[in-house]
Amino acid sequence: MDEIGEVIVTILLGLFFVLSVYVSLNTLYYVFLTFFGFGAAKRDYEIIEDQTRFLILVAAHNEEKVIGSTIDNLKNIRYHSDLYDIYIVNDNSTDRTGEICEAKGMKYINTGEKLFPREGVGKPAGLQYALRFLGFEKLQEKYDCLMILDADNHVDPDILIELNSQFIAKGRPEAIQTYLDSKNSGNNLSLGYAMSYYITNRFFQLAKYRAGLPNAIGGTGFIVRMDYLMKHGGFRFHSLTEDLELEMEIVKDNGRVLWNHFVRVYDEKPENFKISIKQRTRWSQGHWYVAFTNLKPMVKKLFTDKGKLKIIDQLIYLFGMARAVQMTIVLIGILVASGYGLATQNTELLSSAGERFIFLIFGASIISLILFTYQLLICMYYAIRVDTDHKFRFFRMSVSVFYYAYTFIYAQVMGLIKWKQQHTWVKTEHNKTARENP
Repeated sequence: MDEIGEVIVTILLGLFFVLSVYVSLNTLYYVFLTFFGFGAAKRDYEIIEDQTRFLILVAAHNEEKVIGSTIDNLKNIRYHSDLYDIYIVNDNSTDRTGEICEAKGMKYINTGEKLFPREGVGKPAGLQYALRFLGFEKLQEKYDCLMILDADNHVDPDILIELNSQFIAKGRPEAIQTYLDSKNSGNNLSLGYAMSYYITNRFFQLAKYRAGLPNAIGGTGFIVRMDYLMKHGGFRFHSLTEDLELEMEIVKDNGRVLWNHFVRVYDEKPENFKISIKQRTRWSQGHWYVAFTNLKPMVKKLFTDKGKLKIIDQLIYLFGMARAVQMTIVLIGILVASGYGLATQNTELLSSAGERFIFLIFGASIISLILFTYQLLICMYYAIRVDTDHKFRFFRMSVSVFYYAYTFIYAQVMGLIKWKQQHTWVKTEHNKTARENP
């Protein structure tokens, strides 16, 4: 190999080594977090009498297939009736969503009346319209918290009892996210979604809560303090992932996002591959937008404010590539290092620096592979056994998780390419009216 070729190969190996080290450190961090996820989940608050006033908004656009079932489920909520209101946000629907609300006696807001200008796109714009319709700044005088649900969601009957108790006991945090469960897991794709959520709920969300780190807002099944939301202009968000954007705003304001492991929201996971890719591409577009636009203020906060661990945690979360992308980097590293070892027994093909990079890439990749295996085997099994009524089927569940993860790579890449495009909301179709058996 000529000298120029050696230099180029060495530089490329050096860059890949840096990437491999980043993946290893990222994986080590999240494996460390998993240690906080083991053990029985125990309330760190007492159940108290109903006090908190809730406004529940249910985002719905052309949801005639599921909205009736959702309304029936929400009528089962056990909480003092004078302390909460539910409104369906019938957002520019052209089907029978509004008629079903009327037939079932459920209050709804029709954004198609266009009483206020549209602020933003998609779901956040519909929610902002609803806030305007209901009085906006005056809402904080009537309600303590806003809860957001999607039109396909079912909730546990005691959801407000638990959130009220935690909200009061924890000194009125800015937001609380509840456990996100699944209505369906009938095919490999929806099962992959469900498995991913179960692992995340215990070994990311519950673990972070126990470690005192900010939890992630999941887009549905969360409450946000009404006065905080009004102070920041309501649901005026710039990205396609308003949940992540809200989370970052709270963290930058030194606020708290907590986790509740004891009540669940059940939502429908896509079973159609095309619909799933559209949904996850939207997630990725929004995620990268929030990551890039928050990098500078978060780094500045890292060097000026207290709570540096929380900021580092959020930066890792913002710029952590999908697990499948990281696994691919690990596998490439092992293949490159192994291929070099098999191809030659002499030192003429690479410079000494290149050989050191090969050795280090192999070591970092093996470490990451072991950690990934731990997360798949131990964490998946534990989360399913402790938190769900699924029977553990290692082969099918593993295949489903890999299928979900590796099809996420395309969405991640497309989301990165289109991260500046935050003007088109892609609706996810829903049709499940009941929770299916695992």
